Amino acid sequence: MSTRSRLSVVIPVHDGMPHLPATLASVLGQTRPADEVIVLENGSTDGTAEWLVAHAPAGVRVVTQDRLVDAATNWSDAIRHTTGDLVKLVCADDVLEPNALEVQGAQLESHPRAVMAAAMRKVVDDDGRVVVARRGLTTLRGEIDGRTAVRRCVLVGSNLLGEPSAVMFRRDALVAHLPWDGSLGYVIDVDMYSKVLQEGTLVVTRAPLARFRMAHGSWSSSLSDVQARHIDGWVDRVRTAGLADLSRVDLAVSRVGVRVQDLLRKTAYVVTAWTRRGTSAPATTDA
Repeated sequence: MSTRSRLSVVIPVHDGMPHLPATLASVLGQTRPADEVIVLENGSTDGTAEWLVAHAPAGVRVVTQDRLVDAATNWSDAIRHTTGDLVKLVCADDVLEPNALEVQGAQLESHPRAVMAAAMRKVVDDDGRVVVARRGLTTLRGEIDGRTAVRRCVLVGSNLLGEPSAVMFRRDALVAHLPWDGSLGYVIDVDMYSKVLQEGTLVVTRAPLARFRMAHGSWSSSLSDVQARHIDGWVDRVRTAGLADLSRVDLAVSRVGVRVQDLLRKTAYVVTAWTRRGTSAPATTDA
């Protein structure tokens, strides 16, 4: 029988309005309540700090940075403030589905070798409308060797495991690899995942457990080009650090995959633009 673990949710935030209240509400409305919920406020100038003073729900611990720090430092400090055995980091504009903590907490508790759980996610626009109904994981199922999961991401040329709101960590495995590295900003998440997954296995849920908010224009053509360069840089890190077993063929496949994902992002940008005009239905993808 698995043991119930202490579970922490942390929300690092800089200029989180107007979405932070909905994010917090989704965290507090879980079928399995978190044992602690922490918000780390980082030099916001949009009223976030004032809203937290006036409206932070009971049971939410608000910590304020002494000075403005970069996102990677804020994420690292946020994790260090947690005390749970299991940790979920939720960006301040994302939303959890009501059963996210229950499902992923139970997965890590029932798979003692697993250091990370991942789920599919929905992609929504600024107004909360679903743009992509099911994203992530491709054919990943069940419990997977960590290095194999990293290799699969490399081959596809994309972060198959999702943004932080779609994953949950075993805290010890995550803390062992702090700090988060923001030097390749668009892969800050999968860069950390590839390190944590050296410690054990990944367990997946083939259902959306989070909603990732895509700001209007965030998949523009110019930003997509930057993302592709950052993914190339991450693949090179994986290769040089030996974080996955990669052949020359794998690296060639990865280069193709990165370009395919670049094209898909640019296509998604066009679809999103039409969706905002009310002329297109939400898309569905397993990429």
